[in-house]
Amino acid sequence: MAESFPPDFLWGASTAAYQIEGAANEDGRGPSIWDRFAHTPGRVLNGDTGDVACDHYHRWSEDVALMRELGIGAYRFSTAWPRIQPAGRGAVNEKGLQFYDRLVDALLEADIEPWLCLYHWDLPQGLEDRGGWRNRDVAYWYRDYAAIVARRLADRVVNWATFNEPNMVACRGYGHGDHAPGIKSREGVMAAIHTLNLGHGLAVSALREQRGDLKLGNIYNFSPREPATDRAEDLEACAMSDAIMNRAFSDPQILGRYPDPIATELAPLVQSGDLAIVRQKPDYLAFNHYARSRVRWARDTLFEFEPVAPPAGVPVTEMGWEINPDVFRRLMIDVKARYGDLPMYVLENGAAFADAVDDEDRVRDPQRVAYLRAYLGAVRDAIAAGVPVKGYFVWSLLDNFEWAFGYSRRFGIVYVDFATQKRIPKESYYFYRELARGGPLER
Repeated sequence: MAESFPPDFLWGASTAAYQIEGAANEDGRGPSIWDRFAHTPGRVLNGDTGDVACDHYHRWSEDVALMRELGIGAYRFSTAWPRIQPAGRGAVNEKGLQFYDRLVDALLEADIEPWLCLYHWDLPQGLEDRGGWRNRDVAYWYRDYAAIVARRLADRVVNWATFNEPNMVACRGYGHGDHAPGIKSREGVMAAIHTLNLGHGLAVSALREQRGDLKLGNIYNFSPREPATDRAEDLEACAMSDAIMNRAFSDPQILGRYPDPIATELAPLVQSGDLAIVRQKPDYLAFNHYARSRVRWARDTLFEFEPVAPPAGVPVTEMGWEINPDVFRRLMIDVKARYGDLPMYVLENGAAFADAVDDEDRVRDPQRVAYLRAYLGAVRDAIAAGVPVKGYFVWSLLDNFEWAFGYSRRFGIVYVDFATQKRIPKESYYFYRELARGGPLER
């Protein structure tokens, strides 16, 4: 095992606009599908919304100072489409662009490389009213949005991603309905998959037209699938789950084809020339990872599979996700084997635990420290095995709005008191700071 990470290894942290920005009704921002979803009774735990979140829109300077002190080399954030184009098409909101101007300039001044993700789930509600990602026209409006952001920020931002976890957008938003916009439809999932892929290809072309030396990619969500048993129906369920959740975006974008067993179902949506647009050689391969999923056949479900809870006694996070760093190590090896020697970046990995402030105004989170040590050990082992992992971004910098879980789950290495907006770095923050400064993984 290598004793340390390469000297040029990139240490980063990630966030997402709707989860931290707040200021939902300020400075011309339009409504997103998550505004509509969160304000619909029963959709989000405890009735929580992202109206204020971490108030990052007003506290960005404080948050950049926390990043500077953390010593990270990069920060992955997302731009909010409804803050920049309130209706999703047409008029541009100058105040929205000015916010990201200020943020990017502050990051660069702090010697932190901005990694910009154009879309982290907050589709303008006006476009959802036109069918959302089920409407292929949205892919072309998304291209226009990407061009707007690039014209403003590409002079200072080199690393761009089109989408964060498009599989979750399609499957949770248009299939299971537990994420915005809350639709339950197998046909909706398939339509969204292809429109999102088309939007990716169109946006990459628009970005490259703006500046030829940008580093471009997408952020996949890779969660290895395993059958609950060796029964034939569970094996088939596992193959379907893997195709939809792990390969519906990376295969067409990198390899130029949809995977079996969903290729036939998607074929009627694919127009002549579409896959040539979708397939754009990325400059890096970025992905998020949290846990593997064991699945079994289930007749009355959307795609005839459902997850199986980890066995009793297996360690899990507060989300109920299995803790197994060796799965992470094997995943990185498998990703290289499937997609080649592209520079690889882990753009989200982390864990939720029940953190609390103690009597000394400290947040001691030894479970998260142990998790990060184990999962970063898996990264180091993958590098030693020849996988070109170039960087790791912890999820997340801040406790934030955790989608349908509201504020009940804390992933941050910085604790946020949502009543006062006070930030308190956790023990994991200081552990990660030592790593970012070149310290050893083990003590």
